[in-house]
Amino acid sequence: MRAAIALPLVVAVSGCVGDPAPGQSGQNSARAAAAPQTAKILRVTPAPYQLPVALSGEAASAVGGRLMVAGGLLADQTSSRLAFRVDPRTGQAIFTGHLAMPVHDAASATLAGRYLVFGGGVAASYAAVQQPSRRGGSVVGSLPAPRSDLAAVQVGRTAYLVGGHGNSGDARTVLATRDGRHFTVVARLPVPVRYPAVAASGGILWIFGGLASSGPVSDVQRVDLASGAARVAARLPRPLTAAAAFVLDGTVYVAGGLTTSGPASRAGSASSQVTTPAVLRFDETRRSFTAVGALPVPVAHAAVAVTGTAAYLLGGVDGARTVGTVTRFTQVRAEKAVASPWFTGSGGKGYLTPGSEPAALPTDVLVADHQNNRLVVIDPRGRIRWVFPRPGDLARGQTFLVPDDAFFSPDGRYIIATQEDDQVISIIDVARHRIVYRYGKPGVPGMGTNRLSNPDDAMLTPAGDIIAADIKNCSIIMIRPPAHRPLKIIGHQTNACTHDPPYYFGSPNGAFPMTNGHYLVTEINGSWVNELSLSGKVFWSVHPPGVLYPSDANEVAPGRYLVADYSTPGQVVEFNSRGRLLWRFGGLNSPSLAVGMPNGDILVNDDFNDRVIVIDPVTDKIVWQYGHTGVAGSRPGYLNDPDGLDLVPADSLLMQNAPTMGQP
Repeated sequence: MRAAIALPLVVAVSGCVGDPAPGQSGQNSARAAAAPQTAKILRVTPAPYQLPVALSGEAASAVGGRLMVAGGLLADQTSSRLAFRVDPRTGQAIFTGHLAMPVHDAASATLAGRYLVFGGGVAASYAAVQQPSRRGGSVVGSLPAPRSDLAAVQVGRTAYLVGGHGNSGDARTVLATRDGRHFTVVARLPVPVRYPAVAASGGILWIFGGLASSGPVSDVQRVDLASGAARVAARLPRPLTAAAAFVLDGTVYVAGGLTTSGPASRAGSASSQVTTPAVLRFDETRRSFTAVGALPVPVAHAAVAVTGTAAYLLGGVDGARTVGTVTRFTQVRAEKAVASPWFTGSGGKGYLTPGSEPAALPTDVLVADHQNNRLVVIDPRGRIRWVFPRPGDLARGQTFLVPDDAFFSPDGRYIIATQEDDQVISIIDVARHRIVYRYGKPGVPGMGTNRLSNPDDAMLTPAGDIIAADIKNCSIIMIRPPAHRPLKIIGHQTNACTHDPPYYFGSPNGAFPMTNGHYLVTEINGSWVNELSLSGKVFWSVHPPGVLYPSDANEVAPGRYLVADYSTPGQVVEFNSRGRLLWRFGGLNSPSLAVGMPNGDILVNDDFNDRVIVIDPVTDKIVWQYGHTGVAGSRPGYLNDPDGLDLVPADSLLMQNAPTMGQP
């Protein structure tokens, strides 16, 4: 097992499993690999939260939709007794007890309703099977022999313990147990290893790499659980140890770990180990590997757990640094990533800024090109797929001027566009290229029936209602088409905008849906962000940290929010409901909207820089850009004050929020 001291490893992301092309980073190559080319696409997303403590070599399992974590090495390299439960949706961690003795490099499973921790150790390997509890934990069983550095995988009601190290050397036997007290030997590994990555699929255990007496190995061992037959069935591209393996929808993946920087071989030298960010898909039939993604933080000795349709990689070490990061893996069908059929084909030349990565944008993006008086849909390679209005799209006498926000409807059939400076809200049938509903009188601000005064960020609920911020009327307005009168007004309509929600709002410029059915309302005056329900109940109000002119605050994940600072210089800020800064990206020019994407990157309107950009929050780099910085235009590759955006279905804002939007 690992000694409880800092690891003498060199961190590198080059020369790793699934190497990128020369001059291309591992993360960039992963983005390219993640493009929709297969029936299933793996999305690798940094979770918007971390573990309550940095840990490596901890034991983790999914229990009732939650992630149970116990033991592990803390950042100060001491072994932990702590056990806690994490809600994978929100990141909320709850203390559940202690182990009887501290351990790291143990394994865990849930058997007969009990969360059990097998083996591990501190200075030596233990045989103890522990159950954490608030009373100090208990030893409920014993392995046939001490074993640490092992892996556990659960199939039904049986847990299988694979690999590891004992007082007499590396463990060769694969053990099975249903209660944590009685163990049977189901197979013997041809290559005994510690720190293997193990996954179970269709009655087969796949053991990827690990550390043998000669060093990290590239062996992929196959164990038939029915017959006990075990053999080396494949080879990894490079020797690999301390990685994680998991199965999503019948597909086996291997993520992270320590590999070698030299050519592929059966065993590698410990002195040449590097931390790899690579995520590999394993083809069980062809016994081959394909690079399909990259970890936002390369880690080894991390724990992995699968719950529902997602896998979670927890903690680990990045070189000698213990981290508490959480990476989420989900799988989608390729057809879900294909844009709606009414968009035109996008062959030909793209117009991205040099250095942009097309795979950084997971799907097409809708842009409200404010001063060009148009809406455009742009694909990841910078090709325009849809424009409104084209010649002939508008009825006689109809105008479409200065759109500053645009969102797809929850069913994807319509776009609702707010024309703030023209005092109207328009609903456009995407397939027919027609305005099918309009509220407000173009060019005429007002209050009352069919009047608005600088409306902003209008959205359609699943029920078909419109909710919008009515900035200069100091209120939030709801409308039910085809009517042309307010359905409901939150706040007193007045021309004196002050912060006193829900009675008065200080020039509200956004009301964005949250996953709990509430809304985030942003106020310009005083720089406020508020959570409130459609009944008008206010849950909290904060000043986003360091923001002068807040614009369009929205939820990244429960408890984490993004806001654009519409200032010069401008910035994008992530914060929590207590107003604490979580992340910041500056150097922008009056950005008006920033939204999180399924791949963990941030999509931003950098309005007065005349561009739409994608920011990688892990590297703090702009990885995708459409538009020439500070140069306005209408030709391909140019924008003029882009002021609104949305991803196309099925990744659009309102489609993603449809299950909870506007619920009490």
